[in-house]
Amino acid sequence: MRKLTNKKIRWIIRQLNKKTPIKEIAAVMRVTERRIYQLQKEFRETDRIPELKQPGRKAKPITKETEEIILKAYRKSKLSPVTLEKIIEKEYDIHIPHNTIYKVMLKHGLVKENMNKKRQRKWVRYEREHS
Repeated sequence: MRKLTNKKIRWIIRQLNKKTPIKEIAAVMRVTERRIYQLQKEFRETDRIPELKQPGRKAKPITKETEEIILKAYRKSKLSPVTLEKIIEKEYDIHIPHNTIYKVMLKHGLVKENMNKKRQRKWVRYEREHS
């Protein structure tokens, strides 16, 4: 079973319009016939090519109060997001994840992005040189 993209879905719909057998389309795309039927049904009902939804959880908006608490705590102690997380939890009895704190600090220019942490690291298996 392969993942479909919007481009592949458009191709499937074109093939269905050309009356290509569903078994053949499913074999080429490496998906089940059932999935092709689902796409066909959705296309017939809406008259629009089906689009894939964005994967993952929707981003939770940061409230003004949270932002103010973070900025107040930063001005007071001038520490990193991880340390601020603990301080805010002690002083304000509110848990704010350090990722949220980092986003707010980045938005206000209090921290700068570390590009070395941005890229995906190459996976290297740990092996000893000598036993």
